Amino acid sequence: MEIKKKYLLLLSFCIPLAVMIACVAIFQVEPFGNNSFLIIDGLHQYMPFFSILYDKLQEGGSLFYSFRAGLGINFLSLFSYYLSSPLNFFILLFDKTQLNMAVSLLIVLKIALSGLTAGIYFSSKTKKPGVTVLVCSAAYALNSYMVGYCWNVMWLDAVMIFPIVILGIERLIDKKDGRLYGAALFYALYCNYYIAFMICIFAVIWYLFYSFRSVRQFFFRGIAFAFYSLLSAGMAAILLIPAYLGIRQTASGTDMGLPEHAWQTGFADLLTRQFDMAHPVSHDNFDGNANLYIGMFAVFAVVLYLFNREIRLLDKLKKGLLLVLFYLSFSEDILNFIWHGFHNQYGIPNRFSFLFGFVLLCMLFEVMEHRDCIKNWQVVLSCLVGVGLLFVSRKWAESPLDDGIYGAAGMLMLLYGLILFVMSFDKRHRKWHVTAFSAVAVAELCVTAVLGFDYIGQISVPKFFSGTEDMEEAVDALDDGTFYRSELADAKMVNENAWYRLNAVGLFGSTAADGMVKIMDSLGFYTGANEYLYQGGTPVTNLLLNVRYIYYHPEDQMNTDFAYKDTFGDFDVYENTTRGMSIGYMINNDIDNWFYESAYPFRVQNELCAYGWGIYDIFEGLEIPDPAVNGCTASRTNDGEYYFEYEESFEDNMVFSIPVEKDMDDLYIFYDGTQVENAEISINGSVVKQGDLDSYMLPVGQVEEGSVVTVKFELKGETPTGYVRLSAADFNATLYESLVKIMTSRAFQIDEMTDRYISGTVSAGENQKLFLSVPYDDGWEVLVDGKPADTEKIGSAFLAVSLTPGEHHISLTFTPSGFSAGWKISLLCFGIYILICICAPVIRRKRQEWELRKNEEIPTDDELANL
Repeated sequence: MEIKKKYLLLLSFCIPLAVMIACVAIFQVEPFGNNSFLIIDGLHQYMPFFSILYDKLQEGGSLFYSFRAGLGINFLSLFSYYLSSPLNFFILLFDKTQLNMAVSLLIVLKIALSGLTAGIYFSSKTKKPGVTVLVCSAAYALNSYMVGYCWNVMWLDAVMIFPIVILGIERLIDKKDGRLYGAALFYALYCNYYIAFMICIFAVIWYLFYSFRSVRQFFFRGIAFAFYSLLSAGMAAILLIPAYLGIRQTASGTDMGLPEHAWQTGFADLLTRQFDMAHPVSHDNFDGNANLYIGMFAVFAVVLYLFNREIRLLDKLKKGLLLVLFYLSFSEDILNFIWHGFHNQYGIPNRFSFLFGFVLLCMLFEVMEHRDCIKNWQVVLSCLVGVGLLFVSRKWAESPLDDGIYGAAGMLMLLYGLILFVMSFDKRHRKWHVTAFSAVAVAELCVTAVLGFDYIGQISVPKFFSGTEDMEEAVDALDDGTFYRSELADAKMVNENAWYRLNAVGLFGSTAADGMVKIMDSLGFYTGANEYLYQGGTPVTNLLLNVRYIYYHPEDQMNTDFAYKDTFGDFDVYENTTRGMSIGYMINNDIDNWFYESAYPFRVQNELCAYGWGIYDIFEGLEIPDPAVNGCTASRTNDGEYYFEYEESFEDNMVFSIPVEKDMDDLYIFYDGTQVENAEISINGSVVKQGDLDSYMLPVGQVEEGSVVTVKFELKGETPTGYVRLSAADFNATLYESLVKIMTSRAFQIDEMTDRYISGTVSAGENQKLFLSVPYDDGWEVLVDGKPADTEKIGSAFLAVSLTPGEHHISLTFTPSGFSAGWKISLLCFGIYILICICAPVIRRKRQEWELRKNEEIPTDDELANL
């Protein structure tokens, strides 16, 4: 059935929009309820980052830097990955308390726009666009990838613009016009360079596999393709260069070597993912999983495409090779690693699978364009192949689907087969059969999208964000015009500190600097591959990092030496009793001898105090006897380190009994054991802490002489062998007071401070340098008494400046590395692109005139003058 193009495009947008609005209503997403689509990292990372952006846009803050997380972060680097979409200005239409609703609605909008862009692409492939366009646009917008990964809102812009990128490539080849390709690829690169990298790989493959008329066309269009690709990257250089330099400082950026060859999954399991219409992958630590479902008609798309006589054999070979390449890439580690930008997947597997779905949709569209060549035997073969693949999945997949899903998939295949089989005979009513096929397909996609959103779930906004107004009140009330840091005793979401207007310690994000992760781990804080959190703070690190307040939710429990300050709604505020803290202190040059890579945080902090300020053994270690074991063996390999061989899991696999030989005011315990499932710490049989307490400093509190501290480990049993490290120490409050006097007397006094600028004064002694509790970054420019000064690292992570003895005025200004070169390159490339856009119509007109003269032998102006 032929439909006017403008109506097709409108429906391509409206169908996914209607489905998403229905999901908003059904699942009580704001404004219809109190839920949000922002699950998993959408909750723990993206919403806090949106909060920072929202406040900066509202208050006119700099996009270069922020102290809201991670002790200070290169915000432009973070912005370029998470927040650079121009559509994000949409959030300014809402209040801060409505930010979850705004971002959920952004997801709805981007999914609908993805349907529109797919509609634009597929409608451009035919002179008589019909309902097949709606099937392809709905499938592109509502497949399992979009449903399962929609919470990665920053990826959706690149996915949305991808069909236009491909349309631009084809227009460049067929019409010698690369402007659309350049603009679309620029948008993808600007909004999310990560997904855009995958698009660039696919764009090269698509170009190489395109059907060229001649080698000459392939070569010269290739030059244009390369030119516009580089031009697009140049226009986005204002973000790409700072982002690249920022990502090079992360754990992923420091190690980009290829993994060893290995297979993650098999053919049957990938087939299972294509048939799983109700369980999209939202997160999975298994790297072989993938969101491949795009409709049960995909089987017919492949089989009918391969047997269609009107489709060239070479095109069939190319599309077939593409599908094989994707299946290999989903399974094989090296290919998968390359597709993901030479990075690991970290729990969100096969993020490029939307490209595979696009190829299938292109095959379906070509089949329906050549539907006159569909034969009844081809339809029967498609049904048999579909049933056979269902059998392979059911029989050999490691995790087969429920029989109900196999049944539904089989019935849908038979229904599609029946429609196509009748169509192969009834040529007079072929358009109506195509309409019936499309109606069933769109209905399938709409229903499975709803089922998918039901499966992945939503989060309750009040559960995580109800304290927003209370915290705003607290921050305003406690603001005294000075700089200090605050943290939460136990955050409900990992980056909760960044959601509020707090200068905070912790950070969870892909742009976390590797050096900071390592030093915070050494200091005894909780860390992960791309995170370091406040858990594990001690009086020493609170002083070092200028932590003044800790906020407690009503349910939080954490030992602290802070004093109760005030209550604001649901938050109890505790204040550090230490006075005179600062963002920086003069530190002895002997700190260069600090061995900060030790696996024992008590030693790391002791050496920091000793080399930095001459205070020794502020943590006094306890002797720990060998453990009693049950279901395993354990042998000491180092001081506090034990090698174990696992036999069977028990709650008391390893039990350490630590005798206390004197009264202790502040006992701390630290253990490091990835194979520990559960830990329990008790004093004289009374449990004081239990759970997953791995790899951060644990304050136990006061312990009387003669007591026995028991530490009990239950092992996971994931590996037959492993290591556990355990240490305990008493914190010396008297030595701490001495440390405070020394450090506060050497404190950096801030005169002025903004998002990216710090100035103040400090008095330097002999053989001292200025330590700043700010992550080292090449973007910091320092002036000492008005003259440029070099920066250096302390602990391979913190910012420092060497000073001569005496009083000094210090100013620091942050400009992201690469930004200066980036904006200049972007300006130049935008100028070139605009010039091309202006000149293109003139060039096209001259080319058309030349073609007319060539073909019709129209005399030139000079020839006419000589007549």
